[in-house]
Amino acid sequence: MTNDKNPRNAEWDETPIDEWEPSKWKQWKGKHAAADAEVKMEREYLRIKHAIQQANSALSLDRVKVKLKLTSAKTIGLQGSFPCRPGDIGKNGSPSKQYTISCGFAANDVGVKTAILKARELDLLLITKQFQWTPDLLGKQAQKISLINEAISTKPISELIAEYEREFWKTHEENRQGIRTWETHYLRHLKKLPQDLPMSLTALELALAKTKPNTSSRFFLVWQLKKFCEFCNIDGLKTINAFATPKPHPTIRKVPSDEEIIQGFSKIGTPLSVYASKENLTQPEQWQWMYGMLATYGLRPHELFAVDIPAFLDSANSFHLVSLNPSLTEGTKTGDRSCGIPPLYPHWVELFDLKNIKFPDNEGSLSNKTAKLQIRFRTADIGFKPYDLRHAYAIRGHRLRVPIKTMADYMGHTVQEHTKTYQRWMNEDANLEIYREVVIHRQGTTKEALKARISELEAENTSLKAENATLKGLLIQNQLNKLV
Repeated sequence: MTNDKNPRNAEWDETPIDEWEPSKWKQWKGKHAAADAEVKMEREYLRIKHAIQQANSALSLDRVKVKLKLTSAKTIGLQGSFPCRPGDIGKNGSPSKQYTISCGFAANDVGVKTAILKARELDLLLITKQFQWTPDLLGKQAQKISLINEAISTKPISELIAEYEREFWKTHEENRQGIRTWETHYLRHLKKLPQDLPMSLTALELALAKTKPNTSSRFFLVWQLKKFCEFCNIDGLKTINAFATPKPHPTIRKVPSDEEIIQGFSKIGTPLSVYASKENLTQPEQWQWMYGMLATYGLRPHELFAVDIPAFLDSANSFHLVSLNPSLTEGTKTGDRSCGIPPLYPHWVELFDLKNIKFPDNEGSLSNKTAKLQIRFRTADIGFKPYDLRHAYAIRGHRLRVPIKTMADYMGHTVQEHTKTYQRWMNEDANLEIYREVVIHRQGTTKEALKARISELEAENTSLKAENATLKGLLIQNQLNKLV
């Protein structure tokens, strides 16, 4: 046995004590004489371990979910699934988590009996939903939470958010995508909190009350506030869960047809005289070029500004492929594409005059540039959003029977993401159109092709017969000339 006299470190006949069957505690001999104090301590450890096993079996028969656990050679704790401690979040946002509670029970017969009674008590509180984390259950963490709460109680929420942002950048790259993630998925929700007040349950309620139940705004606000409370070490879980709402199903998009897309090209190029903006009056062709690129290549709006124009105009680019240069926009959503992006309708390159580059002279950040495009779609009353042109490109690929893996590469997706995202927008009309084009049209084309081929073969056969008769006549004439 090792020198620290901890029975957990003991072994006998090359068998560690924790691998020994506790019910055979009397047979344990250890490395010392049977009367030695250390061997007695080791046997006592095994005996209590066996007593805990028996106690847990009895608790299981009574369907008590809180169990005893030998947390050290001298103490017994309680283990089970409890509501999350203040500042904790369960797996996948669960309100519960597995904990081992150290209640200070001694590892002896009295401690086992007392621990059994406490386990039954806590299980009853869990069943009746009256369980609460009291200072004696929290132990040292109660003191820690108290000190932290005192330290942050006077800080305004705006200051806490600034600290939260500094923590965010420790695990995220500070580029365009990282900034967008912070602003869209974090700051956007945290702004609903009263910025000048200290963090409190009232502040959480004020923020949550600004969103409606059963909306994505409420769902993602709940998710973010849980993370923020965990960062601040504040127990706001009960308050937040009172406002929790299931994740709503996404709104079904109206994906524009090819005819609507062509009509939209004309609309977006019409000067909007009611708007005095210089861009509205003087840039109709620039807006049309951007629109045409989105429609023809299924780009994300911000990827317009990452198009490699020299490569696009290169005379060797006979298939009109578009390449993206992420360095132009400090990265794209999915990085560099592994292949060029083709126009699924090559004739649209000419229809929309895309090789005649009319890049808009927009100033400002990338976010501002894409926002202006969104606004232009709305003010021109296009009837759909820029991103809907991307969905139309995806469905067009299905109609043309482009393999899913290939379409995912064109669009910068994994196959899983492509299928999950774009199959959702395949409404009944789109599915019928695909069936009509892929099945009915193919069958019709096959019949017509067969008829045409039969006619060609009949004509070819007639021609060959005539040619054969002519050759026979020439042969006979040649033979007669020889005889004469």
